[in-house]
Amino acid sequence: MGAPQVPIDVDPETGIWRTDGLPMIYLPRHFLVNMQKSVEAAIGPEAYRETLYGSSDLSALQWCRAEAKTHGLAPVETFRHYLKRLSQRGYGQLEITALDEAAGTATVVVRHSAFALGYGPETGRHVCYVFEGSFAGGMRYVLEMAGRSGAPICREVACAAAGQPECRFELRCEAVA
Repeated sequence: MGAPQVPIDVDPETGIWRTDGLPMIYLPRHFLVNMQKSVEAAIGPEAYRETLYGSSDLSALQWCRAEAKTHGLAPVETFRHYLKRLSQRGYGQLEITALDEAAGTATVVVRHSAFALGYGPETGRHVCYVFEGSFAGGMRYVLEMAGRSGAPICREVACAAAGQPECRFELRCEAVA
């Protein structure tokens, strides 16, 4: 039994790829990893991390809103669906291993991260921070739908590129002043 298929519709006139009605771009993994390495070399990993965080957070929130409408999913199921789609697109095997909706906390594990694999285990540092904003945006959607205020904050706490068996992310909710 193979992996579930991701529905891809290609517009014959424009060439635009869509999944569940959302425009998509299909890229080889090395392109994303090489782009990350180049940007890190130009501005540094921390500056890149900060730049990605906000845009990824917003993108995940928008994606979750759209997918919830398309599929009629509950908020937590929408967040899980988001990680499933990232897994199906080759980013790694993403899984929520703990989630407390009331506390606004979660743990997400990424096995076989495309970024950790691209850098290699000898890199000796966290390189999968590219997921942090995305996971925060998924949790932001869950909190938004529960009518909760607060800002989800996500940090990578373990990375396969730093020699860990998997990449792990922790989310917590900070009060908004």
